[in-house]
Amino acid sequence: MPEDTIHTTNPFAMFAPQPIGVSFEGRERGEKIVLMLRAHIVTLVPQIIFVIFLLILPIIIGPILSTIGVDIFGSLNVGQRFLLGVLWYFFVFGYAFYKFIFWYFNIYMLTSERIIDFDFKGVLHRETSYANLTQIEDVSPKSIGFFSAFFHFGNVFVQTAGEKPEFEFHHVPRPNDVAKEILEQIRREEGERRGSVG
Repeated sequence: MPEDTIHTTNPFAMFAPQPIGVSFEGRERGEKIVLMLRAHIVTLVPQIIFVIFLLILPIIIGPILSTIGVDIFGSLNVGQRFLLGVLWYFFVFGYAFYKFIFWYFNIYMLTSERIIDFDFKGVLHRETSYANLTQIEDVSPKSIGFFSAFFHFGNVFVQTAGEKPEFEFHHVPRPNDVAKEILEQIRREEGERRGSVG
C-alpha cells in the first residue's frame, strides 16, 4: 500500500491499513504498523446463531417439555423462575461477550519490520509470535469454499526460517492483498538492508 494510503480509524476493522491509535508492547522505534487484520466478521455467524438459540431456549423449552408430560417449572415459584431466568441470560451474555472478545483480540499485524500474531487464548492467557520480514521464505494465500469466495476471505500461510516455522492468518479479508502487501514489505526491507550496507 502506498505511503499516502487512507489511515484506518475504525476500532473494529477487519482489514485496517495503517491504523491510527494502535500500538503494542515491544514496538521498536520507527516501526510502522502497515496492516492490522482480524478474522472476517462472517466467521462469527455460527456463534451469533447459537446465541440467538440460547436466548429463545427458555421460551420454547417449557411448551416442548409439557407436550411430553414434563413440568420442570411447576414446582418453582415466580421469584425462583425469575432468578433462574436472570442466571440463564447472564450465562448467555457471558458466552456472547467471550466470543466477541476472542474475535476482537485475535489480531495479525504486518509492520515495516515483522509479522506478528497475537493469540488471545483466554482472559489470563495471551500468546504473541513474530518473525522478522527477512526471515520469511514463502507467502501463500488460500480461499476455499463458497463463503470464502463470496465474502472474500481466506487464510494466508507464511513460511519462515525463524523460531516459529509457520504463521497462519486465519479467515482474514482479502487474503491475496495481504500476501501482496507482505511481499511488498519484504522487498522494501531487503532494499533498505542492501542500501545500508553499501
